[in-house]
Amino acid sequence: MQAEVFYAGEPVGTLSWTPDAYGVQVRLDCACPDSGDGLLRCYAGIGDRAMRIGLPEPQNGRLRLERRLTRETLRASGYADTPPARFYLAVQPEADVPEQDSARQAGESDERTIQQPEPVLQTGDEVLDALLSGGGVQAGRDGDALILQCAFAPDQPFALAPAFVLCTVENGRAMLRWTKKDAAAGAASAI
Repeated sequence: MQAEVFYAGEPVGTLSWTPDAYGVQVRLDCACPDSGDGLLRCYAGIGDRAMRIGLPEPQNGRLRLERRLTRETLRASGYADTPPARFYLAVQPEADVPEQDSARQAGESDERTIQQPEPVLQTGDEVLDALLSGGGVQAGRDGDALILQCAFAPDQPFALAPAFVLCTVENGRAMLRWTKKDAAAGAASAI
């Protein structure tokens, strides 16, 4: 499958999504948009769900990325059966990017407000932070706690499996509530 890649609502290049025996081979070729906010990453999305594809590398005035997404990665992100509908470049995944593109395609006015990227949430735990940076786990704040979430199906692997004893499952989502107390207990047990 060939698909357009968008940046700030405008097409900037193409991405090829080729399924194979191990998952999907992805090849990205885009123009280098001017992004003063930070490093651009490539994301795939269906509705409000975003999956990080990777960090494209500047080569000869273009952004290029070539990588394989394993079947396990696709399952954990919810893309095992359905390929993503949208591909875009952003500093952080933006749930409203597909909506902005749809509004633009429908001929509506495209008024964007510039938002500062949110800081990347970290737990302080080496394993959990690696899961967060892998893109299959989403994090949000609830007071002093971080809530880590990923898709969950009882018959499939899930991204928070290394911390499964700390997870609860609700409505097809595995959730882990992480507090500073949990981080301190983990550090004390490592001594």
